Amino acid sequence: MPEARRLEALAERMRAVEPVAPSPGAKIRGWNLVLAAVAHSATRRPRISVTRLVLAAAAAGVLLVAGALAASADSLPDSALYPLKGVLEHARGTFAFSPTDQLTYHLELSQTRLAEAEAMIARHRLDLAGRALDGLDNELEDAAQLVQTAKQNDAAAAADMENRLQQAIATHELQLAGLQAQVTNPTALSAISRARDRAAAALQTAEKAGPNGKNGNPSQSPAGGKGNGPATSAHPTPKH
Repeated sequence: MPEARRLEALAERMRAVEPVAPSPGAKIRGWNLVLAAVAHSATRRPRISVTRLVLAAAAAGVLLVAGALAASADSLPDSALYPLKGVLEHARGTFAFSPTDQLTYHLELSQTRLAEAEAMIARHRLDLAGRALDGLDNELEDAAQLVQTAKQNDAAAAADMENRLQQAIATHELQLAGLQAQVTNPTALSAISRARDRAAAALQTAEKAGPNGKNGNPSQSPAGGKGNGPATSAHPTPKH
């Protein structure tokens, strides 16, 4: 078989060749290449794992925060998530640019505080109910100041804002009166009575004439805003 004889001849020639040993320098270079490859492989894999872990942790954190914020929107003052609710409300306020939007913001928060007060009274958390009622009054006072500021610049807008504030306070008054009739605790009764008085004071502030004698509601006389004229209507009708 020609192929078998050719292979045998090749084997004979290879046995006749003297083995060649690599030089010490070549051995060192070879080992250095092997060690470098091993070190590169060992350092590269953890980087990929750490990156993935960081991304996974960040995604989980975002989901947890988003879930907590969503749950906090309906939380009550006795909830651990309630502080987040305040953060969200503050963030909403930063996007209320016009006086009308700011008034809407304060009126919505006033209704939220009143609902929280009712819930806390039902749970006999009178301390938290008192804070919620204070928050209600603060929102109404801020709304009244907005009306006063608007009277200096835009009487028509101020009249509309004043009417909206009057309607909101009238609604709050009905709710507070009904709540006051249901409770017997002296502390709760005192807090509700104080809230009603402060709401009435906020309405009086809004109904006052502006610094230059301007009144946002055209149907009211300037004297009525000073408190020495006839009482103003709860739902005034603008002049045409």
